[in-house]
Amino acid sequence: MRNVFCLVLISIVSTLSANGQEKMTREQYIKEYQNFAIREMHRAGVPASITMAQGILESSDGNSRLARLGNNHFGIKCKSTWEGKTMRADDDAPNECFRAYNSVEDSYRDHSDFLRNNWRYHELFELDITDYKGWARGLRKAGYATNQSYHTIIINLVERHELYKLDIMSAEPLISKPLVLQNEVPVVYAEKDETVESIAKENELSNRQIYKYNDLKEGDKIDEGDIVYLKPKRRRGSQKYHTVNPNESMYQISQQYGIQLKHLYRRNRLEIGEEPAPGAQLYMRGKRAKTDSIPTKSPEVVKKEKEAFVNPHSVIEKAPPIQKDSIDLPPYHVVVKGDNIYRIAEKYHVFEEDILKWNKIDALQLTLGRKIYLTQESAEKALGESPVMPKEDPVVPATKYHVVEKGETVYRITQKYGITTEQLTKWNGLTGNQINIGQKLRVSE
Repeated sequence: MRNVFCLVLISIVSTLSANGQEKMTREQYIKEYQNFAIREMHRAGVPASITMAQGILESSDGNSRLARLGNNHFGIKCKSTWEGKTMRADDDAPNECFRAYNSVEDSYRDHSDFLRNNWRYHELFELDITDYKGWARGLRKAGYATNQSYHTIIINLVERHELYKLDIMSAEPLISKPLVLQNEVPVVYAEKDETVESIAKENELSNRQIYKYNDLKEGDKIDEGDIVYLKPKRRRGSQKYHTVNPNESMYQISQQYGIQLKHLYRRNRLEIGEEPAPGAQLYMRGKRAKTDSIPTKSPEVVKKEKEAFVNPHSVIEKAPPIQKDSIDLPPYHVVVKGDNIYRIAEKYHVFEEDILKWNKIDALQLTLGRKIYLTQESAEKALGESPVMPKEDPVVPATKYHVVEKGETVYRITQKYGITTEQLTKWNGLTGNQINIGQKLRVSE
C-alpha cells in the first residue's frame, strides 16, 4: 500500500515547495495524484490522461502558489456560482479570485464538475474516453486557457509521460493510493481488506498509535476508504466552521478536518456521544459561547444513521447526467452597445472562434448594428463562399529544440512546451534566467 513510515516523512517533504522546501518533481506528482484522476474518470467521464496533464501544467507539478496554499491544481477561478473558500492571485489581470479547496481531492472533483456544468465542454463528453487528442483540442477551442497552443502542450504531456495508459485503468487500479496531508497531518485511505494491524505494520507504527491518532477504541475496525491518520490530529480543524450535513457524525467530521474528536466536542460544548442536528454550525477553531446552544439528534436517529452509513471513499458514484440548455438559435445577432465576442458566444452557446471564422471578421469588428451570423450555414448564405478551414496545429514532437526569439522569456518557453524551469535549466546548463535571441534550447529529454 505505502512505503514504511520513515519513507512517509520523506514523501511529505518532497511534496511541499513552500518555505524553501524541496519541490515536487513531475514523476512524484503523477505518482501522488493519478488515482484521483482515475477515480474522476469513472465518476464523471473526463479522461484521466487529460485531468493528469492539466494538473501537471496548471499547478506546475503541484508547486504553484495556488496549489500549495489553496489546493487548486487546475487554475479554476471563482465565477459567480462559487460559494467556497477563495484566494487571490495575478493571472490575466492582477489580484483575480481563485477557488480554494480543503484537499487536492476536492480540487480534482471540482475540475470534473466544472467541465460537466459548462456548456462549452459538453460535446467533449460525447468523445471516446481514450480520445485525449480530441479532448485537448476541445479544451483549447472552449477557451479553458488563453494560450492558443494549449492543446499541443496537453497532447505532448500525455504522450511524453504515457498518461494515455491511465485511460484504460479500472476504478480500483493496482497502483497505490497517494499519501496526502489533511490539516497538515499525513493520512492514507484504507484499501480493501486492510486492517489497523496491516496499516500500522507497513508504516512502522504500533496498533495503539493508529487507534489513538484516529480516535478509535482498541478492537475497532476500519473500512475501505476510511481516512487513517499516521500522526496525531490537531486541536483545531482546517477551517473555522462546518455546517453539519444529514447522516454526518462528529467522528466523520473530526476525521474530515483533522481535528481531535475530544476537542471538537469541547469547542462546541457538547457531551461526548451527542450528535448535532443537520444544519447546525460547528466551531472548528474558536469556541461556542455558553449561551449558544446547538440542536442535537435523538439516540434513535443516531443509531439508524450508523447502520445506514456507507463510506463515500469506498464507492465511486456516477455523476448526474449533464444538463444541456436548449437554445433557440436565430440565424444572426445584431450587435448592440456593450456587446463583445465573449458575451455573444455565451448568449447563444457558440464558440468565439467559430463566430469569427464564419463571419470573416476579428473581434475588433463588432460595430453597432452589424449582423453576426451564428451558424456556418447562415453565414455562407449571406456572405457567399465557405470560409477557409484553418489547418490543424501540428503536435510538437516529444524531443525538440527551441530557438529563442525576440521577446521570449524562460517562463514563456516552459509554458509553451509544458516543462518546468528546473528542467529547462538542467537540460541546457543555464545558471539563471538569462537567455539570448537565437540561442538553441533543448525543451525535452
